[in-house]
Amino acid sequence: MIDTTWRRRAWGALTLLALVAIAAACSNPGRDAAGTRQHGAPAATPTATPATGVAADPAAAPADDLGSLPATFKGELPGAGGPIIWHLDLLNEGRYQLRLTHVGQPEPASFDDIGRWLREPGTGRLVLRGGREAPVFLLPVDGGAALRKLDLEGQVIESEHNDRLVRLPAAAPIEPRLLLTGMFTYVADAAAITLCADDRRLPVAMEGDYRALEGAYLQAEPQPGQPLLATVEGLVAMRLSAEESQGPRPTLVVERFVSVRPRETCGTPLADSPLRGTYWKLVRLGDAAVAAADGQREASLVFDTEEPRVAGSGGCNRINGGFELEGEQLSFGRMAATRMACPDGMDQEQRFLAALGNVKSHRIRGSHLELLDAAGHEVARFEAVALR
Repeated sequence: MIDTTWRRRAWGALTLLALVAIAAACSNPGRDAAGTRQHGAPAATPTATPATGVAADPAAAPADDLGSLPATFKGELPGAGGPIIWHLDLLNEGRYQLRLTHVGQPEPASFDDIGRWLREPGTGRLVLRGGREAPVFLLPVDGGAALRKLDLEGQVIESEHNDRLVRLPAAAPIEPRLLLTGMFTYVADAAAITLCADDRRLPVAMEGDYRALEGAYLQAEPQPGQPLLATVEGLVAMRLSAEESQGPRPTLVVERFVSVRPRETCGTPLADSPLRGTYWKLVRLGDAAVAAADGQREASLVFDTEEPRVAGSGGCNRINGGFELEGEQLSFGRMAATRMACPDGMDQEQRFLAALGNVKSHRIRGSHLELLDAAGHEVARFEAVALR
């Protein structure tokens, strides 16, 4: 399992708690502040449903409605443990950068995020999707001079508390520092990465912990120019371009290398694949990558859309069985398997079946399914591919 680091854990806990606190402290009595939604299902709203993907032209809105981009919006909003300063950079091509600074809290008090934004047809709301568990809803007001923070269901918060981020006179983009995952390539002494969170392609500076990233990439023995999924703790900062004719450009600075995962991709991080009816290809068991032996099936699962049944392959034998699902809680019954003996992959298949017996819950992030044990540790990871 990837070491998600204290920044990732703290961001996930504090940011989601802060969003819930804003809604709980400021919403009308009787409204469910948690805004819980099932994987693959849009949040409920009487006016519209949030889009789950990126619009073809996310900035397609009247100029006097949102204003010109890029732009920076800033404001102090209520939070669970005190005020939170929001610094939001809305960039062109539907990308954003966000920094939340918890006022009066010990370090680390700031947490960064990047992702994609879009405009909802009909409502005009902005929907921000990045590394957080829940999307952020904002509504342009005053001709684009401010953004009104909405609750977790995308509804207006009726309150005396401030709910607005004010547009700064000039864009003042942050240099986000966070855990980043993307498709990394290294060709002819040039390194680049396409970030999963916002699909932005960046050069990678050969400084910091870059050599560890390059070494792991080369050790995986990819085909020339083949991108591999890499995870690092890094900083997106302005650096001089390798081409003298160009000025400084956003560049990834690797501060700590985490992992390279040869069989995985970014998938579709902006839209959660449904658990049922999706072909889930096994890509990882615990900390170990999995591989399909030549001439054999890949390990996979498909959850039936109507009955609580699951079928697939262990990599050698076909497997099937039952499952119980309640919200994010998930467990498997006894799995039956054919009795073929394969020259390779039998040990991996046994570990796969043993992992299924330890599953207590699941989590879907984009097109990745994580099966978790009772302690919340990832025992198996899958990637959604076309149903076959």
